[in-house]
Amino acid sequence: MWSKKFFMCFATAMLVLTMMAMVFAAEASIDWSRNVVRATGIGAGKSNFQNKNPGVYRAQAKRAAMMDAQRNLAETVKGVRVTSDSTMEDMILQSDVVRTRVDALIKGMTEVSSQYYDDGTYEVTLEMPLFGAQDSLSEAAFIPFKDEPKVSFPTPTDVTIINQPTVINNNYSGLIVDCRGLGGLNPVMSPVIKNADGQAIYGHQNLDYDKIIVNGMASYANDANDEISRSRAGSKPLVVKAVALSDLNANPVVSVADADKILAANQHDNFLGNCSVVFVK
Repeated sequence: MWSKKFFMCFATAMLVLTMMAMVFAAEASIDWSRNVVRATGIGAGKSNFQNKNPGVYRAQAKRAAMMDAQRNLAETVKGVRVTSDSTMEDMILQSDVVRTRVDALIKGMTEVSSQYYDDGTYEVTLEMPLFGAQDSLSEAAFIPFKDEPKVSFPTPTDVTIINQPTVINNNYSGLIVDCRGLGGLNPVMSPVIKNADGQAIYGHQNLDYDKIIVNGMASYANDANDEISRSRAGSKPLVVKAVALSDLNANPVVSVADADKILAANQHDNFLGNCSVVFVK
């Protein structure tokens, strides 16, 4: 006959497996379409409180889940790419100011959802916005760039395009760069648009620091006509096709002619200065 000890061990093992399955089901991800970092944590309280004081046990479980979610969020934040060749982990290691700000942001995040399960475990999900006026990752990510001098957008290589009516009379509301079919665009917080000669025509150094923090430099969409594209680039965007991706597929490259058109139109409509930029990936 099976012993009582065996059944107790079996029940304990099943509980552990259940909790492990829930942990494996928990997600931590970077959502560049919604501009959030998301992480889930699982926690349980002290077993002796589960029957004697369910309220205390539940509070302990939620606190443990919150701590687990914060740990998972911290690990996921480290993987956010700031530039083509740097991550948040790189910036944290290089700057105590950045590390301190990231720690404060993570500890200050409130849950977006939570669930208590019948097996006594609690699940908590946290989200940190990548950009925003308050409590966003951009507040930490762009600290090293804060005191850099602002640089004007370059002049088109073909200066005659500046006065072409077909360019300057359209009142463009934004820019959409179609990057599909080039091997997969890798989203970053600080992208650069280059022309085919390697000249940067759009980067953080061209923009107001506060606008970057609040709005981010670009949105990442799946289609030029979806809601993300319309809300960011407006109803009358200038649409160009990228000819390549550079720097670990993080930075779109456009033809010299399209780059000139972008720069000339921007002199008239300032959509780059307003960060009204969308990358279709």
